[in-house]
Amino acid sequence: MTECELTDKSRAIYEAASELIAEQGFHGTPMSQIAKRAGVGVGSIYRYFEDKDDLIHAVHAQADKRMTAALGTVYVEGASEKEHFFCLVTTLTRHFIDNPIEFKFMEQYYNSPYGIQMKREKFFDELPGDPAERPFFDLLKGESFKDLPMPTLHALAFGPLIFSLRDHHSEIQRLNDELIDQIAEGCWNAVRKN
Repeated sequence: MTECELTDKSRAIYEAASELIAEQGFHGTPMSQIAKRAGVGVGSIYRYFEDKDDLIHAVHAQADKRMTAALGTVYVEGASEKEHFFCLVTTLTRHFIDNPIEFKFMEQYYNSPYGIQMKREKFFDELPGDPAERPFFDLLKGESFKDLPMPTLHALAFGPLIFSLRDHHSEIQRLNDELIDQIAEGCWNAVRKN
C-alpha cells in the first residue's frame, strides 16, 4: 500500500502501530492495543493486513519509503563522494530528528528477526529493486572508501550517527547543525581511504 493509497483508517493503523512498537517493542504490542489506539476494531486491521507480521513489515516499508524520499532530495549531479556522503548523513540525521517514532521503529526492526534478513540482502546486493533505494550502499562501494566488508563500512559510517540520535531522543544531548556536521565528519573519517 503506497502513501497515496492509504485511507484514514489504514493511516491510523500505521501510526498507532509505529507509536506503540516504538514505545513497547514488537512483542509488547498486541493487535488489540493497536486497534484501540487507531480507533478501529481489531477486525478492521485484518482487512488491510494478513497478520501482525504483515503489519510490521508494512509499517517498515512505509517508513523506509519516507526515509528514501528524504534522501533522494539531496543528490547533486557532479558532487564528490565526500560531498554526497555528507549530504546523505546530514539529511538522514535531520530526518530522524524530525521523525523520532520512525527512528525508534526502524532501529527495532533492523535489530530483530524481522529486519535481519533484509539487512543481509542489502549488504550483499540481493535486495531487488532500484539501487536509488539504497543510496548509501552504492556510495560506500566508491573509490573514496576503505576496502572493508559492507557490514563493517556500514557500522563505521552509521554507528556514531545512531548513538547520537539515541542520545538526542533521550535528551542526553541536543543535536544542532554544528554537531550534525561534526558527526558527519567523524563518520567520513572512519570510512574514507587515507
